[in-house]
Order: sequence, then structure tokens, then C-alpha cells
Amino acid sequence: MNKDHDKLITDLHRFLNSQDFKSEKDLRKFMESMDQQIPSLPEEVLTSQEQAQNLVYEAYDLPTFKARQNIKKALKLDNNCIEAYEFLGSIEDVEEIAILFFEKGIKIGRENFNETFFERNKGKFWYIHETRPFMRCLYHYSVCLYKIGKTKEAVIISEEIIALNENDNQGVRDQLLLYFILLDENEKFQKYATMFKDDDGTFSLFNRALFAFKTEGETDNTNKQLQKAIKQNKFVATKLLSKKPITNTTDYYSWGGADEANYYAEFAKYIWENTNEATLWLKKHTTKS
Repeated sequence: MNKDHDKLITDLHRFLNSQDFKSEKDLRKFMESMDQQIPSLPEEVLTSQEQAQNLVYEAYDLPTFKARQNIKKALKLDNNCIEAYEFLGSIEDVEEIAILFFEKGIKIGRENFNETFFERNKGKFWYIHETRPFMRCLYHYSVCLYKIGKTKEAVIISEEIIALNENDNQGVRDQLLLYFILLDENEKFQKYATMFKDDDGTFSLFNRALFAFKTEGETDNTNKQLQKAIKQNKFVATKLLSKKPITNTTDYYSWGGADEANYYAEFAKYIWENTNEATLWLKKHTTKS
């Protein structure tokens, strides 16, 4: 979660909702007159739900013990604060426990946004600010499911996320394509690879290269795809071939950097190792480059 950005957008939404605009023209005029600083509303005018959200935002800058105290206060103010359950899941080291927090956040989201809301906004959920904590819980839940070996269940949640947000701003496709390779779901891989055919990032290039190798073997086509992927991020091959466990991953990384390679390998290493001769093929072409 990018807490600073999310807090900024939350402040903007709250501030705009506190104004009595008579028309869209008034809103536009007001926005044009604003300076760069988005004001925060004073605590006394916030609802208990908004106060709870603020406590969660603060928690991200606190040591774990104090952060947990913030979350406890937040849940006293609003026991249905999705952000609080998202935070608790994000700091939990045991996947099975983290899942319980994310499941709670998802349950609340499904209750908050009724069936009509889902149908009306399907495909553009990420662009509705209030849905983002729910969407993040879904994403983290899918990752936890994969990590405990429930790949098929992770696929179901990942496909739901993309159905709700067709532009996939969360990058769920990066993991989803790997899941399809692991499960031999070739048609589904092709479906989503086509849906995001313009994606030429590190994850997409290495996933496509691995899929091509698994389905075609070593050919001029697969070799070219692999070389293109290696050129995109030279660190990935080393991470995939290393005998050391993947540690210190973060989903905030620089394109083409070692941190991006680390994050990709966290999900992909097992799948590359379990695709027949894929690591031998990778090693051969890494030595050449």
C-alpha cells in the first residue's frame, strides 16, 4: 500500500464531500482555484470510520508494537475498517494467519458493496477510491493462497480481481500467468497474455518466454523471447538459478533492477524449477549473454 498517496486521495475525497457544490461547473471552478496543498479536515469533524482510517495510515510509520496499538484503537472506532485488517495481514509473517485478516477485509467489502454496486462498477473498481482497500485485500489474499500451495484458489481470486478491474492496475496478471504455467492451463494463459499483449515489462517477458519454452521447446522463437527478457532485466536469471532462498522482497521496485528480479523470483523460481529443463535452458542462454 502506498500510504502517502492513499492518504492524499482520501483527504481530497473528504474535503470535496464537505463542500456544497451546486453543479459540476462549481466543482471545476473550485478545483482550478485550489493550490497544490490538499487540506486535511480537523479530527472533530471526522466520522468514527474516518478517524479509524487515519489511525491505520499513521500505523505504517510506527514501530510494530505501537502500530498494533493504533489498529486496536481503529477497530474500537470502526470494527469494519477494511484498512485495519489489510494492515494486520500485511505485517503477519505466518501466511495462514495473514489469510484470516485478508478474508475478514474481503467479507466486509462484499457486505459494503452490494450486488448492484458490483454489477454497475464491474471492470472499473480500482477507479473508485472506496473500493481500493477491498481490492488490496483480494490481491494479498491471492498471494497468500499461492504461497501455501493453493494455486487453483489463487487463480479464482486473481481472475475476480481482473474482472473487477480490467486495466489490472495492481499487476495481478504477473502472478496469474505463472499460475497458469504451473497448472498447464494453456488456453487461459493465451487468453490473458492476449488481453495484456502490450505489456513488455520484466514479468510479462519472462513469463511468455517460459510458456513458449514449455509448449514449444527450444526454438529460434523461444530463444529470442528469452534473450529479450534477459535484456530487460539482467538480474532475473541469477535469482532464478541461485540455490539461495529468496528473501527481502518488496512489491515496490525499480524497473530492470535487482529488487524487481528478487520480487519476480519469489513467485517464479519454483515454477521455473518445475518446468522440465527450463533452468538448464536459462543457464545456457545466461552463459552466452
